[in-house]
Formats: sequence, C-alpha cells, structure tokens
Amino acid sequence: MEQNGYMKKALSDLAFDVSFGDSIRHLHNSGYTPEEIVKYFDTSTLTEDKVREVIAKYESSSGKKDGGYEFVKVYDEFGKASFVKRRIRLTE
Repeated sequence: MEQNGYMKKALSDLAFDVSFGDSIRHLHNSGYTPEEIVKYFDTSTLTEDKVREVIAKYESSSGKKDGGYEFVKVYDEFGKASFVKRRIRLTE
C-alpha cells in the first residue's frame, strides 16, 4: 500500500513540474519573488511554499551558489540590444 502512495506523489510531482516548473524557474531567473510568481499564475493550486521548494531545488542543482551564469545586456555599434551569457565570479 505504501508503494501506491509513493507512485501517487511521484506522478503528482511530475504533473506539477510539467505544468509549472519551467515557468517558475524562468520567472525566478527574471527576478520575480515567490509572492509575485504566485500572483502571476492566479491559480489556487500553486502555493508560495511549493514555489519556494521548486526554486530551492533549482538553485541547488544549477550550481548558482558556486558561480553559475548570468545574462548581461550588451549593445552593438548600431544600438541593438542582445544578451550574453557570462559566468558569475564570486569574490571571497
């Protein structure tokens, strides 16, 4: 019976990640707070705790704490903006 509960949770987590996971990570990278992310989706199924959990998993697996990457806006000689991916250097 315990295996059935495990499978239910795994399926629920998969469905949640497919529905919201990439969007939450994208909004977090864009500078949104968990409170703003919940308001952005305007749904009763998404809670701040769940958003914080997704963000914590993402940050622990993405390597942000030991460098990570950031996007920097640069302009060419004609004034056209583009983004460049740059490694974050942490100072000690």
